[in-house]
Amino acid sequence: MKKRPIACLAFGFSTFIGLAQTAPPDTEIFVFDLKEKKGNLSIEKGKNVTERIGYDNQPYFYGEDYMLYTAYENGQTDIIMLDLLENKKTNLTNSKESEYSAAMVPGFESFAAVRVEEDGTQRLWLFHLNAKKSPQLVFEDIAPVGYHAWSGSNVAMFVLGSPVTLLVANATEPGEKKITDNIGRTLRLIPGTKDFAFERTEENGDKNIYRLDSSTDRFELTIKKPENASDWTITNEGTYVTSVGSKILTFNPKYHQEWKEISDLSTNGLTGITRMAVNENNTKIAIVINR
Repeated sequence: MKKRPIACLAFGFSTFIGLAQTAPPDTEIFVFDLKEKKGNLSIEKGKNVTERIGYDNQPYFYGEDYMLYTAYENGQTDIIMLDLLENKKTNLTNSKESEYSAAMVPGFESFAAVRVEEDGTQRLWLFHLNAKKSPQLVFEDIAPVGYHAWSGSNVAMFVLGSPVTLLVANATEPGEKKITDNIGRTLRLIPGTKDFAFERTEENGDKNIYRLDSSTDRFELTIKKPENASDWTITNEGTYVTSVGSKILTFNPKYHQEWKEISDLSTNGLTGITRMAVNENNTKIAIVINR
């Protein structure tokens, strides 16, 4: 496959298709206060910040008090920005196409998202917070993209297919590299590094989380996921956070040998935890709850 670099960056399954055609599950996003010291986490004061019937999912923080997420309404999805202080919501895409999986692009007042185009093609697009600038296609010939993570202009992508593959490409240069197959949907930049974290399903059924070295494209095992664990994220101190049912589990490679349970949200009447995200200041964690 070939791709076309983005001029502005040079200077300065088919799950989504199915969701675009039929209403996705009813989900809510809760935001909790987060405290962490030497890999020990606590979360408290959870608040439902979406609080409506419908699909609100895929949270991604912008700074400390803004959050991007995907919302389904009137037969399609758009990327919404929520001001957590003012409780103000702004539709950032508001297009005739559907957009998913928003992530801020480092160093730019822009975010990238997967767009389901009119013919059903799923490609990665760049959207500017300055709405006067038109969206730009990132990689012309990489499709169908499902999820992505950014490290500078390097992008790790979950590309749908049989099998699902992990591709890494640079938005300013031609060419991409296939890293491995059978990956999960969670992709993360490891805070304080240029490396990515991803998960892969092994031949024996184990699901392992790996660290991808951005300089060598080699990956090494970080930790096996707990049995029946869902999505995961990484705090600014390098602690991995996941869930099993209503339970929150954490693991920090520097301090821990295995996962440990830190909270059970069923005490708050919350179950069915899926996606998670931590803000830049490590003071808030967003958790998606299936109704």
